[in-house]
Amino acid sequence: MATTYYSGKDGSLTFDGSQIAKVTTWSLTANVEAIETTVLSENSRTYTPGIRDASGSCSVLYYDTAPVSLIQRVIGITAPTDLNKYRMILGFGGKAIEFDCIITSAELACSVGEVMIATVQFTMTGDFVSLTL
Repeated sequence: MATTYYSGKDGSLTFDGSQIAKVTTWSLTANVEAIETTVLSENSRTYTPGIRDASGSCSVLYYDTAPVSLIQRVIGITAPTDLNKYRMILGFGGKAIEFDCIITSAELACSVGEVMIATVQFTMTGDFVSLTL
Protein backbone atom coordinates (compact mmCIF):
# COMPACT_ATOMS: atom_id res chain seq x y z
CA MET A 1 0.00 0.00 0.00
CA ALA A 2 1.49 3.33 -1.10
CA THR A 3 1.81 6.10 1.49
CA THR A 4 0.91 9.65 0.50
CA TYR A 5 2.68 12.55 2.16
CA TYR A 6 1.47 16.15 1.93
CA SER A 7 3.63 19.25 1.75
CA GLY A 8 3.00 22.98 1.62
CA LYS A 9 2.57 22.89 -2.16
CA ASP A 10 -0.56 20.75 -1.61
CA GLY A 11 -2.22 23.39 0.59
CA SER A 12 -5.10 25.64 -0.42
CA LEU A 13 -7.29 28.24 1.24
CA THR A 14 -10.83 29.22 0.30
CA PHE A 15 -12.26 32.27 2.06
CA ASP A 16 -15.86 33.43 1.74
CA GLY A 17 -16.35 31.42 -1.46
CA SER A 18 -13.14 32.56 -3.24
CA GLN A 19 -9.98 30.50 -3.47
CA ILE A 20 -6.95 32.52 -2.39
CA ALA A 21 -4.46 31.92 -5.18
CA LYS A 22 -1.23 32.74 -3.36
CA VAL A 23 -1.46 31.23 0.13
CA THR A 24 1.97 30.55 1.65
CA THR A 25 0.98 28.98 4.98
CA TRP A 26 -2.06 28.07 7.03
CA SER A 27 -2.45 26.41 10.41
CA LEU A 28 -5.34 25.27 12.56
CA THR A 29 -5.39 24.28 16.23
CA ALA A 30 -8.47 22.56 17.69
CA ASN A 31 -9.01 22.07 21.43
CA VAL A 32 -11.49 20.32 23.70
CA GLU A 33 -11.86 21.45 27.29
CA ALA A 34 -11.37 18.80 29.95
CA ILE A 35 -14.10 19.28 32.57
CA GLU A 36 -13.24 17.75 35.91
CA THR A 37 -15.79 15.26 37.30
CA THR A 38 -13.83 14.09 40.34
CA VAL A 39 -15.84 13.56 43.54
CA LEU A 40 -14.45 13.83 47.06
CA SER A 41 -14.33 10.06 47.65
CA GLU A 42 -12.00 9.44 44.63
CA ASN A 43 -8.21 9.35 44.78
CA SER A 44 -7.61 10.17 41.11
CA ARG A 45 -9.01 12.98 39.01
CA THR A 46 -11.55 12.15 36.30
CA TYR A 47 -12.67 14.26 33.35
CA THR A 48 -15.30 14.50 30.64
CA PRO A 49 -15.00 16.31 27.30
CA GLY A 50 -16.32 19.85 27.28
CA ILE A 51 -16.58 22.64 24.73
CA ARG A 52 -14.54 22.47 21.52
CA ASP A 53 -12.91 25.45 19.85
CA ALA A 54 -10.47 26.05 17.04
CA SER A 55 -8.31 28.91 15.84
CA GLY A 56 -5.50 29.44 13.42
CA SER A 57 -3.70 31.67 11.00
CA CYS A 58 -2.82 31.99 7.36
CA SER A 59 -0.35 34.00 5.31
CA VAL A 60 -1.02 35.13 1.77
CA LEU A 61 1.08 37.01 -0.76
CA TYR A 62 -0.15 40.58 -1.25
CA TYR A 63 0.11 41.90 -4.82
CA ASP A 64 -1.75 44.26 -7.19
CA THR A 65 -4.57 41.90 -8.12
CA ALA A 66 -4.67 40.01 -4.81
CA PRO A 67 -8.12 39.42 -3.31
CA VAL A 68 -8.01 41.82 -0.36
CA SER A 69 -11.33 40.76 1.19
CA LEU A 70 -9.49 38.65 3.77
CA ILE A 71 -7.43 41.59 5.02
CA GLN A 72 -10.22 44.16 4.80
CA ARG A 73 -12.22 42.20 7.38
CA VAL A 74 -9.98 43.73 10.07
CA ILE A 75 -8.02 46.53 8.36
CA GLY A 76 -10.88 48.67 7.12
CA ILE A 77 -12.81 51.86 7.71
CA THR A 78 -15.89 50.24 9.26
CA ALA A 79 -16.15 48.26 12.48
CA PRO A 80 -16.91 44.51 12.26
CA THR A 81 -20.44 43.36 13.12
CA ASP A 82 -22.24 40.03 13.63
CA LEU A 83 -22.49 39.86 9.83
CA ASN A 84 -18.70 39.43 9.63
CA LYS A 85 -18.69 35.63 9.95
CA TYR A 86 -17.13 33.86 6.98
CA ARG A 87 -16.79 30.35 5.59
CA MET A 88 -13.19 29.12 5.38
CA ILE A 89 -11.92 25.91 3.79
CA LEU A 90 -8.38 24.75 4.52
CA GLY A 91 -7.36 22.16 1.95
CA PHE A 92 -4.46 19.82 1.31
CA GLY A 93 -4.44 17.32 -1.52
CA GLY A 94 -8.05 16.13 -1.90
CA LYS A 95 -8.79 16.71 1.80
CA ALA A 96 -10.44 19.71 3.46
CA ILE A 97 -11.51 21.23 6.77
CA GLU A 98 -14.51 23.56 6.45
CA PHE A 99 -15.83 25.91 9.12
CA ASP A 100 -17.23 29.38 9.79
CA CYS A 101 -14.93 31.91 11.42
CA ILE A 102 -14.33 35.48 12.41
CA ILE A 103 -11.11 37.27 11.55
CA THR A 104 -9.49 38.40 14.80
CA SER A 105 -6.35 40.13 13.51
CA ALA A 106 -4.53 41.00 10.31
CA GLU A 107 -0.94 42.07 9.72
CA LEU A 108 0.75 43.42 6.60
CA ALA A 109 4.52 42.86 6.40
CA CYS A 110 6.89 44.43 3.92
CA SER A 111 10.59 43.51 3.64
CA VAL A 112 13.22 44.57 1.14
CA GLY A 113 13.67 41.85 -1.49
CA GLU A 114 10.51 39.98 -0.45
CA VAL A 115 6.91 39.86 -1.69
CA MET A 116 4.57 41.67 0.70
CA ILE A 117 2.75 39.24 3.00
CA ALA A 118 -0.56 39.52 4.84
CA THR A 119 -0.97 37.31 7.92
CA VAL A 120 -4.47 36.76 9.30
CA GLN A 121 -5.57 35.18 12.59
CA PHE A 122 -9.04 33.61 12.84
CA THR A 123 -11.28 31.87 15.37
CA MET A 124 -13.88 29.26 14.46
CA THR A 125 -17.47 30.08 15.39
CA GLY A 126 -19.83 27.15 15.81
CA ASP A 127 -18.76 23.61 14.89
CA PHE A 128 -16.89 22.24 11.89
CA VAL A 129 -19.11 22.22 8.80
CA SER A 130 -17.32 19.31 7.13
CA LEU A 131 -14.13 17.30 7.50
CA THR A 132 -12.46 15.17 4.86
CA LEU A 133 -9.29 13.91 6.51
